[in-house]
Amino acid sequence: MHQIFNIRQTCVLDILRHIPRCAFSRKQNTAIHWAMLALDVEHLPSDRTMDDIDREMQRMCGIQSIRYEGKLGHVYYGNDFPAIIAQEMSNISVRSHLKFLPEDSGVRLSQANQAERWLKELDPDLLTPIHQVAGQDFFTLEPALLKDKRVCMPSRWFVRDKKVFAKAWPMKVENIEGYGNGWTVQTFAEIEISDSDLLLAFKQLQASYSSLNLMDPCAILAEEVSENELVAWEKTKPSDGNRWRNKSQGKRVLAFPIWLYCDDTSGNLSKKWNKHNSFLFTAAGLPRHLANKESNIHFFSTSNIAPPLEMMDGFVEQLLQAQETGVWAWDSKLQDIVLLIPSVLALCGDNPMQSEFACHIGFRGRLFCRNCWVSGKVEGQNDEGANTQKDGNDSDTSVTSVSGKKSKKAVESMKDMVTRISDFMKVWKPRKREETCAELKSQFDEGSRIGGGSQFRRMKTESGIKDTYQGEFIERIQTLAKKKGISKSQKERAIAELMRSFPRDTTSPVWRIKGKKYVFTSLFKILTVLLGLDPHQDTPVEILHVILLGVVKYYWRDAVERTKKDHNVLIGRLSSFNTWGMDLSPLQGKTLVTYAGSLTGRDFRAVAQAAP
Repeated sequence: MHQIFNIRQTCVLDILRHIPRCAFSRKQNTAIHWAMLALDVEHLPSDRTMDDIDREMQRMCGIQSIRYEGKLGHVYYGNDFPAIIAQEMSNISVRSHLKFLPEDSGVRLSQANQAERWLKELDPDLLTPIHQVAGQDFFTLEPALLKDKRVCMPSRWFVRDKKVFAKAWPMKVENIEGYGNGWTVQTFAEIEISDSDLLLAFKQLQASYSSLNLMDPCAILAEEVSENELVAWEKTKPSDGNRWRNKSQGKRVLAFPIWLYCDDTSGNLSKKWNKHNSFLFTAAGLPRHLANKESNIHFFSTSNIAPPLEMMDGFVEQLLQAQETGVWAWDSKLQDIVLLIPSVLALCGDNPMQSEFACHIGFRGRLFCRNCWVSGKVEGQNDEGANTQKDGNDSDTSVTSVSGKKSKKAVESMKDMVTRISDFMKVWKPRKREETCAELKSQFDEGSRIGGGSQFRRMKTESGIKDTYQGEFIERIQTLAKKKGISKSQKERAIAELMRSFPRDTTSPVWRIKGKKYVFTSLFKILTVLLGLDPHQDTPVEILHVILLGVVKYYWRDAVERTKKDHNVLIGRLSSFNTWGMDLSPLQGKTLVTYAGSLTGRDFRAVAQAAP
């Protein structure tokens, strides 16, 4: 490494100044310089020289921060996302473990690339599109000739038992009135092929189709979405094939899905920092035992003023640009330049954060599930059904007090309890992305008219859908609508002027992740297909808050509350509990009992292990 510096001493000093979690102050750096001089180390650069080198190295190799003026009016900064994933590819200790193809592992599921999300659900345009066989580049969404003389179109590559296979769509020649003869792609009749079945790729088939007595592979007319139901082919430009073929310029193209994570740090009196939200991500292609290592978790943005969805807008802006152009990177394993296609595999966070991602009203709403339409009844619920307390929203704390006052509620009968639990355990109708988008549009239409505020709030309660990002714009409209001393026509003009200042998209940026809306030019009917991340389904359960800060927390809080007379005995038993072999330090019984309402996940883990 020291070869990129003029002398070794400069390299060593630069490393000392950039050790993670060990930042030296100016005075400490001066002391280090003095110690080296006292040991007769020659050719030591000055502090000023080191500062100049630091700035130059940051320009050459560092990650730049981008300033954003958020759509809600807050200024925040986000790191250069494409540059971070490009650095990951150039780091051999990371690159050697990355997976770029999904795997069909049967009933076994242990890694992200083995799950259905990557294997079956991701948009084919965002998957690894190329597979090389016998020196030919076979791209997805391009016609290919099989050894049995069939023509098909691979849609996604995957691995099974260390062999590469493809999901493919059969192709047949049809005569369509008004369009003539051409290929139709039967996307409703998916087949599976092995890479050993492949004979000619698109470019080779283009050059030899006439000698094989085949139709020109560029003459694709339609997509057959169900038997005898045709829509125009819009997935590619037939004469060019897959768009990544031209963009890659003959280089490898690799998918780079990520886990996108957001969490908040609470700003209560027991915390050192003010409340703020942070976005981080990890490469989904890494094995699980490596994905959560500190060195593999990458920081994108943090702010104590900008809400999460406003910060997400900056990330989505970078993501969509990267998905359009690709990200060039040096592949340290292949020793060549490759083109990366980033995508978001899932949104991670605690339950309140995932509800916000899904534009869901939260656990305290009547429709309390972000995934389905299960309904409940919440006593004392406000008009919006939103969280009125912070209980359960913090990342690593529980309720503020065991002895806090509780509001009275009606006594639940045994029959009511059985009904409630039975309803909860049923499989309910899942929420869908397109339904939520339609509901949010209706809410905005209602909330943007004079007198629509009450109906807007009712719609949130009745649907369980609440977009906090869109709500900011509606709040501005309703503030004008309620203004006194001006006529209705003046209000309407003022609202129209205000809405012209709004961004083009007033809904949460989460709906733009992989946000492509294909409206097919129909041969016989109009077909609209929404493709994108579905935050209702693509927000996996976060075990920490469901188990340790969920069931265990409430169990322990209630247990301590109900055993006040026996606290001394409980403290004694906890303190004398033998933790040998449990990877735990001796339990602090007094702390676990006295502060039962303000413990962290680590404390609840100890309680769960010690519980009978």
